[in-house]
Amino acid sequence: MKVLYDGKEGEPDMSDEVRDKQGDAEPLNWACTVCGYRIEGELPEKCPDCGSGMEEFDQVPKPGF
Repeated sequence: MKVLYDGKEGEPDMSDEVRDKQGDAEPLNWACTVCGYRIEGELPEKCPDCGSGMEEFDQVPKPGF
């Protein structure tokens, strides 16, 4: 499949400002609603403490912020 941007094939043009903002993502923090286990980063398939599935995790604020 070919994608057209502004009548041209390929990737969209990105300004330097847009490129600089792409690296500003903050890490995600998750907490198990069953046992309270907290993890920063990628959501696990299941809780390492109690074994609950990923659907039991909620995104929570980063501690200290």
